[in-house]
Amino acid sequence: MATRYDAIVIGTGQAGPSLAVRLADTGMKVAIIERKRFGGTCVNNGCIPTKTLVASARTAHVARRGRRLWRDDSQLDRR
Repeated sequence: MATRYDAIVIGTGQAGPSLAVRLADTGMKVAIIERKRFGGTCVNNGCIPTKTLVASARTAHVARRGRRLWRDDSQLDRR
């Protein structure tokens, strides 16, 4: 026996999941179809992973160059 849906959302990129929730909130029976990983390109290998990689690279850069970026407070006059 086939299952019937009121709406089918194809893809789980930026708008897919929120659209499915809004439709379900109105009482519709909703199905989501995703070919690969839930979340789409941005979440899995685009925007978010890229931002994480850039932040990690910056942290490594700052850690390597720490002495050049900050002065040595051990020689400050502490009156």
